Amino acid sequence: MKIMLKNYFNTNQARILTALILTGILSVASGSTLIKGATASANFSLETSNEVLKDNIKPNRLPRPVANAVLRDLTRRQGILTRELQIIDYNQQTWRNGCLELPQPDELCTQALVPGWLVVVSNGKENWIYHTNQTGSALRLNEKANESTLAPVQIPVSELPPPLDRDVVFRQISSGGFAGRTYQTVLLKDGRLIRVRIGDANDSERTVRRVSVQQVQQFQRFLERSKFSKFQNLSYPAPSGSADFITFTLTSQEGTVQYNDISQNNLPKNLQAAVKAWNQIAVRAQ
Repeated sequence: MKIMLKNYFNTNQARILTALILTGILSVASGSTLIKGATASANFSLETSNEVLKDNIKPNRLPRPVANAVLRDLTRRQGILTRELQIIDYNQQTWRNGCLELPQPDELCTQALVPGWLVVVSNGKENWIYHTNQTGSALRLNEKANESTLAPVQIPVSELPPPLDRDVVFRQISSGGFAGRTYQTVLLKDGRLIRVRIGDANDSERTVRRVSVQQVQQFQRFLERSKFSKFQNLSYPAPSGSADFITFTLTSQEGTVQYNDISQNNLPKNLQAAVKAWNQIAVRAQ
């Protein structure tokens, strides 16, 4: 009887020990799975956050086949290594003919609208502007626009916008483009950023967002450091033959300057910096 009881207890203890070991293994495995799941979730959140930030800057991404086609063509033309080139800007466009608005002499162009892209490539010294269709299977280099600098012209007094009110720090008027609409955006000293469409009788497109007063003051100091006032009443025109471009008229308390989206990357460096600082205000506004 004693031997039977001893064997029973030994067997039972072995079972309990085995159960404990299996439970420990399952706990470790479960913990590992939870850790992996948490890590994957964190990575996904980070990637999603990055995507949102990118979308705030450029809502429509340039398709990779279009980018590759442009870089290959410029490499072939200029003999520049692809790794030395960078796409510094792009915008969706609708070209008014099958020649992408860049016809060759005596070339007949179909008059159908062609959705596509305007792509700006740079090697740090020179910029190249391309017109493409949606996929990059058709593209043309805008050789007339291939200028490293732009010569400004004086804005006629009759075409200058009215001066700013005392409580307004900065104003942007954008006009043109395919839609042909005009928008006005003003930054007030209290941080309000107000955007309206000129000619909107019901004021239905008005938006009001905010940045901090500190950000407004930082922007004002940046305008002073970039010597924005030295561009007073100057216009940087679009290249000859360009179409459907957007003209931006920027006004501070010191004066007005005008440029367009096609020539933006050929502006003087100080003015480019001021434009970038203004665009960052628009991105940060909530």
